[in-house]
Amino acid sequence: MSPTRPRPGRGDRYDATRVQLPNDLNAIFPYMMKGRNESIAYFPIQIDVEPLLAYIEATKGTDKAITLFQAIMVALVKVLRARPTLNRYIKGRRLYQRRDVSLSFVARRQYTDDSAETNVLVTVKPEDYRRTIIAKLKGEIRTAKSGAAKADDQLISLFMRLPRGLLRLAIKLLDLYDFYVDTPGFLRGIDPMRASVFVANLGSVGLDAPYHHLFEWGTCSLFVAIGQVQPTVTVGADGAPTVRKMLTLRVSLDERIADGYYDARSLDLLREYLAHPEQLENV
Repeated sequence: MSPTRPRPGRGDRYDATRVQLPNDLNAIFPYMMKGRNESIAYFPIQIDVEPLLAYIEATKGTDKAITLFQAIMVALVKVLRARPTLNRYIKGRRLYQRRDVSLSFVARRQYTDDSAETNVLVTVKPEDYRRTIIAKLKGEIRTAKSGAAKADDQLISLFMRLPRGLLRLAIKLLDLYDFYVDTPGFLRGIDPMRASVFVANLGSVGLDAPYHHLFEWGTCSLFVAIGQVQPTVTVGADGAPTVRKMLTLRVSLDERIADGYYDARSLDLLREYLAHPEQLENV
C-alpha cells in the first residue's frame, strides 16, 4: 500500500514543499542571482565503467538485467533519495523540496538525421523500487518511439498555432502565474522542464558529453549529459599507466539549492554507485 501523503500546506506547490531559509546569504541568493544560468555550476565526472559493463553483461536475461542508460537513471534516483537537498528548486524567489524524483530526457523515434524527437518525463514515487523504475522507463520510451500522440506534443502543437504576438503573451502570462501562484494545472505531469533532472544521452549517438545550460522555464535544477564510453589511459593502482573504459558525465547545477561541498559529495556518490553497480540493486 502506498504511504498516505500530506496535503500541500500554505506556500507549498503541487509537487513540492516550501523550505524556509535562515536569514543568511543563502536566503538572498534568489534575489541576487535571479536565473538558473547566472547561478550555474559545472561538474565533470569521469567513471571507470568496466565493472558496470561486466555487470550488465552478467545480468542479461535475468531479473536484474539493466542497460547502461537505465543504470545511470537508477543511480540518479538513488542519489536524489539519499541527498534530497539536490532535489530542490527555486521558483518565485522561494526554495522548494520536491516530493518525488522526476526524470526527463529526449527520445528519438529513429536513429536518423531527420527523425523526430520527443520529450519523456518519468515520475518515480517514494515507494518505487528498481524494477518499477526500469519498467516505467521502458514503458515511456516505448510510447515515445511508437509515434503515438503524447500530451506534451499535442500541447506544443496547439500553442504553435497561435500568432507570434499571442504566443509571447501566453508564455508571459503562464510564467507570471507560475512565479506567483503555482504551475498551471494543464502543465502538471507533462512539462519535461519540471523535473528533478534532465538527462541528455549524447553517447547513444556517438558524441562526448557537453556542458549544458539549465532551463529558465520550468523548475529543473540539474542537468546531466552522458558521453560515450571510451578507452582512456589512466593511472592504475600500481601507479603505472593502464587503459580502462571510461565514461564522462558533465553535470550542470543551480548552486542556489545547495552549497558546493554538498554538490560535490552528492556527485561522488553517483560515481560510487556506477563504479560498484551491485549497489543499484537496493533502490
